[in-house]
Amino acid sequence: MIKKLRRRIILINMLLVGIVILMIVTVVCVNSYSNSVHELERGLSQVIDRESKDDGGAPFEQNAPVQIKSTTDNPDRKLIDKRGDMDFDRPAQLSAYIVVTTDNDGNITDTEESNITMDEADLEACVDYVIKEKRLSGEISEYGLMYVMRDEMNGCKISFADSSGIYSSFRNTLILNIILFICSMGIIFIISLILSGFAVKPVKQAWEKQKQFVADASHELKTPLTVILANNNIMMSHTDSTVKDEKQWLDSTEEEAQHMKKLIDQMLFLAKSDAGENSPELSDVNFSEIVEGTSLNFEPVAFEKGVLIDSQIDSDIILHGNAVQLNQLAHILIDNAVKYSRDDSTVKIKLAKSGDSVEFSVNNKGNVISADDLEHIFDRFYRAEKSRTTKGYGLGLSIAQNIVQSMNGKLTVKSNEQDGTTFTAVFRT
Repeated sequence: MIKKLRRRIILINMLLVGIVILMIVTVVCVNSYSNSVHELERGLSQVIDRESKDDGGAPFEQNAPVQIKSTTDNPDRKLIDKRGDMDFDRPAQLSAYIVVTTDNDGNITDTEESNITMDEADLEACVDYVIKEKRLSGEISEYGLMYVMRDEMNGCKISFADSSGIYSSFRNTLILNIILFICSMGIIFIISLILSGFAVKPVKQAWEKQKQFVADASHELKTPLTVILANNNIMMSHTDSTVKDEKQWLDSTEEEAQHMKKLIDQMLFLAKSDAGENSPELSDVNFSEIVEGTSLNFEPVAFEKGVLIDSQIDSDIILHGNAVQLNQLAHILIDNAVKYSRDDSTVKIKLAKSGDSVEFSVNNKGNVISADDLEHIFDRFYRAEKSRTTKGYGLGLSIAQNIVQSMNGKLTVKSNEQDGTTFTAVFRT
């Protein structure tokens, strides 16, 4: 699944970037071709202007408005002027061209060639084509020529030039842009490959955690189910026994069933938290009373283990939270502290308000939690190796963290040989 997701990210990224680059390449190529055509037409227009000056005629006015012209002898011959945007001030370098002068009947009266020659029949065919088209500029693709036509008093002037250079330049530009496009897509692929690895990393971690969660949950549920089934088989084999005779197996079944219920309740709590369906109803709660009551409940358990509970609880600390979940938080942290304390040690419980924050901490002296274990201490079903002999599911601290986060708080842990292990929950008031 992760590989498919990564491939999909790369494909979408390359598709989007590729479309953008392709649009840029298209604009560059079209613009290059358009500029080349414009330059050639401008050069042909300047050639006609020079020829008109040499003939003593009036040159074409640079700022003349675009207009439709008709000759007196042939009113049907209308010429569409498309040169309104041409820049006539800048000289165009055009060395190979042909300038043809015609009369009003379209007959060639004069021809001037510069570094180019053309068969007379082909030239007449091109002139006829231009006159029939009735446009002042264009292309004769059959002969590979560009032309510009200028209407005059006794006919017109037409200049021709080879257009193959335009297509050669366009082809080179296109090839260069295609090469750049391919290289760009290769670079984008490498970048996408690297970035997709970072993008799917959180998803991969979540997927691995989910698989581990399912495996751990299955393992935790398997043990009590095995005991319950074994107890049931034993009782079924004693067909003549009374309930009193089988009380040992019934009590064992009840205990394992309760353990299963507790595990399932914890798993449901975490599942609802992940789905955002565990938003508690918040109200003003006397957190001091909750912590003090929970610590008193653990006095007998701590006494049996030879552990002393030292409580330093400021009175009447009001916290905007959920009473049930805050009670569960205090129970989890104090239970863990007592459970993992060394015999004849002290569990220190502190609750105090400082400025706009409330700090609740529980400290015990026991086995130091290693740096590697601290990184995973709030992971589900995770228990430090030294504590696996203690009965539990490894979900308590995950639930505690969810409770604190649901009330916009933060739960942290520190552990060292000198100070012991301290869990601290900080809430903003």
